[in-house]
Amino acid sequence: MGNLSDNIRNPIRIFIVDDHEIVRQGLKVIINQEQDFELVGESNGQKGLLKEIAEAHPDVLLLDIRISGSDGFDIASQLNEKFPSIKILIISGYESELYLVEALDHKVSGFIPKGSSRDYVCSAIRMVALGGTVWHGELLYRVIRGLSRLGNEPNDTKVQIGKSHLKPRELKVLSLLAKGKLNKEICFELQISMDTVKKDIHQLKSKYGVFNRTQLAIIATEMQLK
Repeated sequence: MGNLSDNIRNPIRIFIVDDHEIVRQGLKVIINQEQDFELVGESNGQKGLLKEIAEAHPDVLLLDIRISGSDGFDIASQLNEKFPSIKILIISGYESELYLVEALDHKVSGFIPKGSSRDYVCSAIRMVALGGTVWHGELLYRVIRGLSRLGNEPNDTKVQIGKSHLKPRELKVLSLLAKGKLNKEICFELQISMDTVKKDIHQLKSKYGVFNRTQLAIIATEMQLK
């Protein structure tokens, strides 16, 4: 069997989004050493990002999750809507089951840790460029195991935590999640910060023992929140 690079005729156009310059520099070194890779842009994730990506026409976007003043998952949602052909590979410093499930929920092409080897990063880029997916093995195993346990619980277990057990703002956040609102939209509607929204969503996940916002939205529907 040949290498993945044998199946790629044109160089893979890559765009990096990370607010840490040292991370971007490290990825650039890796990319520039591969003959089938072409770096077409980089960004710290601040204003004008979507325009920069549109002008660069990348095949693969390397994306961090936690970006100062922004949110990697919100960026992924916007990209999927505006540029569905771009493959998104999340490279995160946080090896969290919750983040991996969020990545699955946002339909990205892969999730790997920043501590991955050079060869692993290159193989992951080539795999998603070919239309495949790449997921952190141990994290994915823990997620599947957790979801299996969750599926064996009685159907009404999660709904037992009713409205009276939630703070007023948590109820509002839960209701907006049921409407498919992004974090940025929840910030605007409730006039709260991005950090506050993330904290509330994290608290809601902990209270209900779920992994992602889709599960929270289902719970909100079961509670008939409006």
